[in-house]
Amino acid sequence: MAPIKVLDEKEAKPARNGRQANLVHVPELGPASFADLTVVSTLDKRVLPRLETRAGVVLIGDVRKFGQRVGRRFSRFAFPDEVVPWIRPLQKLVESKDGRLGSPAGWAFDHVVSLRLECEEGWKVAPYALTLCVILKPGVVPSFEPDVLPEMPQEISEWLYEENGDVKPTAAQIADRLKRENEALDPVSRYWLWGGLVDAWAAICVAPEGAGRGVLNAVQDGRIRGDLCTTEEFSFERFRHSEELDLDHLSPPLPLRID
Repeated sequence: MAPIKVLDEKEAKPARNGRQANLVHVPELGPASFADLTVVSTLDKRVLPRLETRAGVVLIGDVRKFGQRVGRRFSRFAFPDEVVPWIRPLQKLVESKDGRLGSPAGWAFDHVVSLRLECEEGWKVAPYALTLCVILKPGVVPSFEPDVLPEMPQEISEWLYEENGDVKPTAAQIADRLKRENEALDPVSRYWLWGGLVDAWAAICVAPEGAGRGVLNAVQDGRIRGDLCTTEEFSFERFRHSEELDLDHLSPPLPLRID
């Protein structure tokens, strides 16, 4: 058993999109009604016949989604403790006012189906070769074969990247440009701006100042790479070798120390 929580619309929309793993939408009770899996308990089956019931999930698509969201809550991957501090900046962005739905970052996150962390060689031993996979909803960007990607427009390239490949603008600046110019952008420019935003999100995932040696050495080459994907492109093989980032339920970071 779990209680029903009713949110205001500002909170309900991102929750319906899966932004909070503890809240699972119950569609037959309304657009703002959620099962709160923070509080779950058992109930003696002898009590059930005496209760008035109402179906909360009816349509097969909703049933499937409900099951997936409940399963996600109880099968979250436990990332290594040394990796969690690297992801905390992205978690803080989502939790901050800049990550709210009305902001450019919130607008961008609303187009994201899933954030997944891919470990190239598996989670056997550090340092881990990590990629932040940002999977967008269908239609947000066009799909291209990896070996036939269109050339990045010069203006976009000069605005986005330093000569060494580092991202120039902040993630907030890229999201703001995408939101403002979205309708006017040609598909190729939109694709590369989204790619730049993914790189910027990955770039903020760094070890905190004063982190111990275990944290500093946890990520290969000292950086997490970004990869823009669409739902059509993200293969089942990559799904098997990556883990969902439930940012609101990451374990707290280890106490910072100097080894």
